Amino acid sequence: MASPTTSNISKNDFEEVLSPPPPDMISKRSYQTLSFPTFSAQLAEEIRNNQYDKQNNPTGVVNLAISVNQLMEDEVLARLNKENTLTLTSQHQYYNDTSGLPELRKAVANFLTRHHKPSEAISPENLVVMNGLTACLDALSHTLCDPGDVVITPTPVYGRIFTNFYDRAGATVVPLPCQEMENFALKEEDLKSLIKQYLDDGQRVRVFVLLHPHNPLGHVYSTEQLRNIMKICAQYKIHIVIDEIYAFSIHDRSTHFNSVLGMESLPDPQRTHVLWGFSKDFSIPGFRIGVIHSTNPWVLSCLRTLSHYHSSPPLTQHAAASLLSDVEWCDDFYVPTNKNKLAAAYKKACEYLEASGVKVHKTVAGIFLWVNMQAFLDECNEENEMALFMMFLKGGVCLLPGKKLYCAHPGWYRIVFSVKENVLEEGVDVDKMS
Repeated sequence: MASPTTSNISKNDFEEVLSPPPPDMISKRSYQTLSFPTFSAQLAEEIRNNQYDKQNNPTGVVNLAISVNQLMEDEVLARLNKENTLTLTSQHQYYNDTSGLPELRKAVANFLTRHHKPSEAISPENLVVMNGLTACLDALSHTLCDPGDVVITPTPVYGRIFTNFYDRAGATVVPLPCQEMENFALKEEDLKSLIKQYLDDGQRVRVFVLLHPHNPLGHVYSTEQLRNIMKICAQYKIHIVIDEIYAFSIHDRSTHFNSVLGMESLPDPQRTHVLWGFSKDFSIPGFRIGVIHSTNPWVLSCLRTLSHYHSSPPLTQHAAASLLSDVEWCDDFYVPTNKNKLAAAYKKACEYLEASGVKVHKTVAGIFLWVNMQAFLDECNEENEMALFMMFLKGGVCLLPGKKLYCAHPGWYRIVFSVKENVLEEGVDVDKMS
C-alpha cells in the first residue's frame, strides 16, 4: 500500500453536535445524553443510505466498521422462513412476560448448558431477556451504579461500554489501558493498582466490565486469569460484568472458549453477571435480543422491573427460541459452519492486508481485525489517525479508528471481516485503500 499523506483532511466532518437548547427546554439528564454522542451511531447514519452494493451501488461506501456477521445470512434466513418459526399467533398479540418468554429463556438455558457444560444446568429463572445487549448494560448500570460510581474496563474497548454506563446511570467509566508493547495484555496487577487509586481518592469502585471474547482485541481469557480477576473484584466487593456476546464466534480452531457460565466455585457469584445475545453469534442484530444471567435475587428482581422498558417482541423471541431448540440445525450445522466460515474469512482478510503492508494483530475470536497502520501516518498522533480514517471514508472504505475505542496508542483501527466476500475484496483492495 502506498503511504498516504494525512495533511489537510478534516478529522470528522460528519460528527455534528446540536446547538444548546433554550433554558428549561429539556432535563439536565438530557443535556448529559446530548453531551456524549455515540460515534458509531453517527457513523452508521452517515453511510446507511450509501452502502456499497456490487450491482446496485458500486460506488457506495464499503462498510467494514459496523460489527455484523453476514457470512451465515442465507442459512439463518432459510431457517427463519421454515415452517412456523415466524408465524404470528394469538399468543403474540397480547401482553407477555417482559423479562422474556418462558419458551426463550428455557431455550437459551438449554443451549448455554449444552455448550458451556456447567456442573449444574443453567436455570431459566436466572435469565432476563431484553432488547439487545445495549439495553442489558443500561439496565445493569441502573441496577448496580449510583451517579459518580466508578466503572473500570480494559481499553481499547467497544465504545458503547462508556456510553451505556454513563448516559443514564451517571457512572464514571475509567479506562484500564492495555499496552501495545505488551500485546494489549490485561495485567491483573494494573487492575488492582487502579482500584486502589480510586479507593484512596475516596471514590466507590462499583463494577468491572470485561468483554470475553474481547472487542476489538479478539482475545479469549484463560480460566485462570478470569478467576484471578474475579478474586480481585471479590476482595473489593466489586461487581464483575462479563460480556460474552462473541462466545460462539471463535475462528481459531485450536482455541477453546471457556465461558464464565461453565466455571465452578466463583469467588463472588452474587456479584458476577454474564451477558450473551443473538446479534453477533446468530447474525440477527435486527431481532434485538440480549440476555443477562445472574444468581443475585435483588439484581434479578430489579432487572425484571426494568424489562418493562426494554422488552423484545414476542414474535422474534419465539423465532430465536426455535433456532436454539432445533438442536440438529443449531449445534450440528450452524455453530460449526459459522466457525469455519469465520476462519476462512479471517485468513483471507489477513492475507489481503498483510500483502498491503498492514500489520495485523493476531486474534482468535470475534468478527473483526485489529490492525496497526502507524506506518501510514506522517506523525503518530490522534489527529493524523482521524485524518487517515476520513481519507479512507472519502475514498469509499469505512473502518473504525482506535481513538473511538479508547485506544491509548494512535494508529490502530478495527476492520470487520465477516462481510460478504465481494464486499471484503472491495474494501481491502490495495488501490482503493491507498
